[in-house]
Amino acid sequence: MEPLSLNDTQKLHQGIQKLYNLHNLDTFGVDALTILNQLVPSDIPNFHVTHVRTRQTSSTFLPDFPGFTPEIEQVIHQHFDEHPILHHMPQTLNGVHKASDVISQKKLQCLEGFYQQFLRPFGLEDQMVFFLPNANSGSWSKLSQTDATLVGFALHRSQRNFTERDRLILNLLRPHLFQAYGNAQRYQQLQQDLSQLQQSLNHLGLVILNTEGQVQFVTPQAVVWLEAYFAKPTSSLQLPDHLGAWVKHQVTVTQKPDLPKACLPLRIEQADKQLVIRLVVEPGDQYLLLLEEQTLSLLNSLELLGLSQRETEVLFWVMQGKDNKLIASQLSVGKSTVRKHLESIYHKLGVQSRTEAIAQALEKLGFLHSLPLS
Repeated sequence: MEPLSLNDTQKLHQGIQKLYNLHNLDTFGVDALTILNQLVPSDIPNFHVTHVRTRQTSSTFLPDFPGFTPEIEQVIHQHFDEHPILHHMPQTLNGVHKASDVISQKKLQCLEGFYQQFLRPFGLEDQMVFFLPNANSGSWSKLSQTDATLVGFALHRSQRNFTERDRLILNLLRPHLFQAYGNAQRYQQLQQDLSQLQQSLNHLGLVILNTEGQVQFVTPQAVVWLEAYFAKPTSSLQLPDHLGAWVKHQVTVTQKPDLPKACLPLRIEQADKQLVIRLVVEPGDQYLLLLEEQTLSLLNSLELLGLSQRETEVLFWVMQGKDNKLIASQLSVGKSTVRKHLESIYHKLGVQSRTEAIAQALEKLGFLHSLPLS
């Protein structure tokens, strides 16, 4: 085997360093081919992703290099099983292989699709191929029955002059290409997850504070609600004065060893709505403010039933389909307290169940008969 020169080794090392800087999966093919072609030049370098069962292949080429026309793509698809390297799996699934390794020139030229309609029109006589490691190794006949995807590179030349030096470089590069491709996939997934998280956060009312009460992060929805319910603060790092004082007091309360740690929510009414703000004290150096806007029109109506304020709130959340656990969390009370309020509600309305309580409340308020019939 032809040993690598010092120059080859230096270029290979530089190429590997460049590979680990690739993060964009959409441009990975072109970026990797650029590095590859500097180490092992070819007439048509190609990066391909193939779904084995359907024979559908997505090919990428370097700019200014000839690519495959739709007609050639159709030829490749129709004569997919004719490819000599595929016939010699699983041996050719691992490592770097030339077409000339597994088929003579005479037999190659007899292949109607692979040679006569694909290689020959481009003036090509040999192809060096390698795939990135795949867990579904096996013969081509077995692999073709799975949903495996083959990711690989194909280098084409007009002469059968690929050397063992070329094969050695590509074999050394192959595991790094596999790792770099996996890195690009994971980076893209992280970007998508972050984008979804950002979209979700945009609809939440969330404020993150440091231990000094300064705003570290605020979602757009929280900004809208804070501006609607409070006077605008003098600094973007500060909470509105009233809210800041409430947070400071709640933090002080939670630090007293003889008092419960739960913080009662702050409720601010405005027209037919109320803003409910809850403080969550995080271990370490952060506080969270969770903001939620609620409609009060139904709450105001329920007060006409002769219920206490807390019973009204419990019945309101029952009508929203919340169970006792969620209601207890919403009102910052225990589940046993919610059960006692429900018993009192049942007694006052003359009912025995949640469903009857809802129906009775709606009927007494004149809402039941105005509901559309299903």
